Amino acid sequence: MSSPYGYGGPPQGAPQGRPVGPPPGVLPPPQSAPWPPQQGQYAPGPMQGSPQGMPYPGQQYPAQWQPYHGGPGQFNGFQPPRKRGGPLRLVLLSFVLLTFIGVSVAVLAALLGSSGTDTTAEPTVSGGPSIVPTPTTTPEKGTAEDFLLNADVYRTGPLLEQNCPAANLGSAGLAAQKVYYQRLFKCLNDAWRPAFHELGQDKPDPGLVVFDQPVTTACGNFQPLSGRVLAFYCYGNQVMYVDVKQMNKAFGPQQDLAYLMTIAHEYGHHVQGVTGLFYARMAYLQDHPDEKLESSRRNELQASCFGGVFSKAVAKSYPLTDRLDEFKEQSSNSFGESPSTPEDERTHGLATSQGFWIQNGFNIGENKACDTFAVPADLVK
Repeated sequence: MSSPYGYGGPPQGAPQGRPVGPPPGVLPPPQSAPWPPQQGQYAPGPMQGSPQGMPYPGQQYPAQWQPYHGGPGQFNGFQPPRKRGGPLRLVLLSFVLLTFIGVSVAVLAALLGSSGTDTTAEPTVSGGPSIVPTPTTTPEKGTAEDFLLNADVYRTGPLLEQNCPAANLGSAGLAAQKVYYQRLFKCLNDAWRPAFHELGQDKPDPGLVVFDQPVTTACGNFQPLSGRVLAFYCYGNQVMYVDVKQMNKAFGPQQDLAYLMTIAHEYGHHVQGVTGLFYARMAYLQDHPDEKLESSRRNELQASCFGGVFSKAVAKSYPLTDRLDEFKEQSSNSFGESPSTPEDERTHGLATSQGFWIQNGFNIGENKACDTFAVPADLVK
């Protein structure tokens, strides 16, 4: 079944009762969790996933997102950029709640402007934000809202500094991207594993699949260059998938910081799953369905903030310390939605919001920076 835009259709559904393996030519998932999940393996919750994602740039022009809505159990297709009066318009992943299957998707976005406030942390993103969110309400103890506002992960402090020099992307082909991701993925696991341990969550590291051929996942089947999908995290089997061809098409070999932020953001969704934030949000939405869009933005911006915290942990070795202006430019202009996007379609947050939270995570350098569920609505536009 093809999409209305001729870019391939949604996946054919999740495989049932069998492990998921990568196709030939990709990096197998290391220590990936079994599929389907074993009884008691994950934090309790009404669902195990929903598609969430981070928008990324396809062309360096102002753009407008336009969603294609898939049905339950389906992955969304995407419309390619098209010109309307000059500017290119890109597409946005629509928020669809999937029962028992979750996927976090990175899709192409627009280059937009940025804004920020003074910063106090060192090293800092010049002009970037530096705030520690504080809940202003006191929900009933033990509720989903209480968990979202006061989760223990916010008290785990900074991630351990990592010795993580970036691998050369070369021409950004399959072999080079695999080496780049392998090195970065090890650093992500090494950085986050102690925080998980502190929370009593000693689960297997997530898996990673780098593909340039059709791939079957616990969240459905995907093909390279289908729609505008770059990368996604599947809650169903705790594996991240990266489309080599799409990443190269979007960023080429030069914009390595975009590769860093893409994977760090997707790993942020893994953090949400391991810490229970994902499940608390699913439970909260059952009682507050009218907050679906704002909750989606808080969720996506939190994943970006976690990515910013990780970026601080590798800042000296990557290195980022002499590239902070570039980091700010990339974080503020490469991910997010246009102000002209209709409010009822804003699931990921404006580019300025994305930049704000990536930089806030970096500047504060601790997970307490990422309580996006505690801040006013104007910070998660």
